[in-house]
Amino acid sequence: MPDLILYGVFAWVALIVLILGVIYKIIGWISPRGLTGLASVAVVSYNWSGPSRAVEILKRILIFYTLRYSDKTLFWGAFLFHWGIFLTLFLGHTALFFTPEQLQAFGLSPEARHEIAVYLGALFGFITIVGLAILWTRRLTKREVRTFTYLDDWFALSLITLIVVIGMINTVIIHPDYVNTVTPWLRNLLSFNIGAAVEYIAKADAMVKLHVLLAEILMVYVPLGKMIHPFATFFEPTITMAPYKVKGSEEAGLRVS
Repeated sequence: MPDLILYGVFAWVALIVLILGVIYKIIGWISPRGLTGLASVAVVSYNWSGPSRAVEILKRILIFYTLRYSDKTLFWGAFLFHWGIFLTLFLGHTALFFTPEQLQAFGLSPEARHEIAVYLGALFGFITIVGLAILWTRRLTKREVRTFTYLDDWFALSLITLIVVIGMINTVIIHPDYVNTVTPWLRNLLSFNIGAAVEYIAKADAMVKLHVLLAEILMVYVPLGKMIHPFATFFEPTITMAPYKVKGSEEAGLRVS
């Protein structure tokens, strides 16, 4: 019964909350803004074409270039943490959605999959942990940062750290049988076969189940706190709104087209 609640019902609740929560936030971001809303202001006129905005988004996502000018410690912590997470999710966790036969069709044997999971997983996990260590150190040692750190910041950082550390323990030490537990759980869950999904995840190691449960909690939390920022990047005023051209402190015209 606990497995049904935690890895059947709650898994779907977490996914629905994540999707609907993000959609709700996006609607709020793109709704007409009043006088107190955010605006995009260009003191020096710049190109606001579609391609230039796409390049700007990629620069913010891939190299976090804006952080270099404000806080180099934050830049390195965010850069290492996010790239570690990107590589872990897209090169590691995506394989969980495919059966051994499907991966074999792509030329990836079970032995190769295991070696990639262990060695690359350990490398990506290490990069993520280094980034987290920098972010923890910055938040704990810099008074100006600690002053503006609230409960949701501590909660998010602690939750993500637990997820990453437990993931590293699974990858480096336990070597769980994902093929016969997590993969069929995911595939059955997404095909609405909750009963079969729960039967498979019930066979998983306790640390794997804890890792999954914490990930579900994170999914619920994302729309409720600052962890929404990966989605907010695409809807910031400097990306979505044509800038006002400003000279000095006076507005010098209408929106630049």
